[in-house]
Amino acid sequence: MRIQARTYPRQRRSPLDPSFAAVPEPVPKMVWRVKLVAELERGLTTEVEIARLERDEQAGLADLGLRLAEAKQLTAALQAEMVPAQVTTVGERRRSCVACGCVLASKGHYTATFRSLFGDVPLRVRRLLACPCQGSGEAKSFAVLDLDAATVAPELAYVTARYAALAPFGKVAALLSELLPISGAQNAGTVRNRTLRVGEDVVQPHATKTAEPTTAQAAEPVVVGFDGGYVRSRHRQEERHFEVIAGKVIDADGTQSRFAFARNGPTIASEACKQALAAAGVQADTPATVLCDGDAGLWRMQREALPKATVVLDWWHAAVHFEHALQAARGLGACAADAAVRGLERAKWRLWHGRWPGCRRKLATLCRWARCKHVRDVVGIGRVLRHVHDLLGYLARNEGALVHYAARRRCGEPISTAFVESSVNEIVAKRMNKKQQMRWNRATVQPFLGVRTAVLNDTLEDAFRHRYPGFRPANNDEATAAVA
Repeated sequence: MRIQARTYPRQRRSPLDPSFAAVPEPVPKMVWRVKLVAELERGLTTEVEIARLERDEQAGLADLGLRLAEAKQLTAALQAEMVPAQVTTVGERRRSCVACGCVLASKGHYTATFRSLFGDVPLRVRRLLACPCQGSGEAKSFAVLDLDAATVAPELAYVTARYAALAPFGKVAALLSELLPISGAQNAGTVRNRTLRVGEDVVQPHATKTAEPTTAQAAEPVVVGFDGGYVRSRHRQEERHFEVIAGKVIDADGTQSRFAFARNGPTIASEACKQALAAAGVQADTPATVLCDGDAGLWRMQREALPKATVVLDWWHAAVHFEHALQAARGLGACAADAAVRGLERAKWRLWHGRWPGCRRKLATLCRWARCKHVRDVVGIGRVLRHVHDLLGYLARNEGALVHYAARRRCGEPISTAFVESSVNEIVAKRMNKKQQMRWNRATVQPFLGVRTAVLNDTLEDAFRHRYPGFRPANNDEATAAVA
């Protein structure tokens, strides 16, 4: 690309000239001509002027440098020259049969639109007749480039999906239309459809490929957390909200991998959980520690996906149940309050130190005390009894997940699902729930969840490299150092 700058000379006229007062002196201008020099064949070049930029010599601050509209016009003109030339060259290079070398006959062209970051480019793609040596079972004709009627460039799909996973669709459409010469991207529906298409065609196949087991390696222990969040349903007649399961996997090196899927029945949710864990590198035989808040459905998925895992009930949720009972106990009379609070604190201390039978006995004793004749008439004792019953039932349902919390805390092992709560906030709440008016379809929400988790895990670019070879080659620091 060649840029030529030219300044027109200042025209001077004598004051004695009769036309001096009638015709004002023209304002001198600076002109830049941007020319594209293409060398499609060795030694043969063509030159095309793609832009002409003008500025006054007395330029203000707003006139310095290249304007956004001029940059959009320049990149769009450059794209309109490059893409058809590339398609034409590819069509000529594939005119010969790979097997016998014969020249293939042309069957004409079909029209397509190449949609890119720098504008839409109409194309005529050549079709060729198949060589007779290929046999009767093959197709009779083929296109030199596999382009659909509305092809979206990988760069455009990547940028759209990346920012649509972080911001509302309408704001992404407005931002891209403001900065880039994109045609027809001002509609939020276009951004949504392209994002979901990326999730279906790029992210999910890459996750499936990643989930395939490779060579047998010694599995390192991981920590897995499950939690759930609710999003607004698009079909209000059937359900107002539906649940999205979010989780996080932390390996031995501290690397975090997020996953999410909609809970669409026990069987479908279990399969989605297995696929999400496999994509994160967790197989059924991987030594894992699973933390959960005690939801029966989450434990069911854990038993099917990781049957040999060590399960831990989240201490924070257990402590919250204790706190509700303690608050109710503090509202009793002086003597009754002291006895109830002392019994709850002793039960909590035993649970913290892994002594579940002792904790259960203390809570059962507290229930019998609350039913005594001299206590059952105390104002508020029924509320305390109800909270203690709920606490006992909650701990009994999760008896297999009660561990020695104090010992795990001293060893630096996780006892809380706080790291999963942050994942729910990242994946579900910030983008899909908090202060968001959009409603979601249970059947089509999974591709978007895949795109959002890929963006948060920083794997979206790798998925595009797997789908489109040559897309943004990864920097190889070792190769660069070797060449240096």
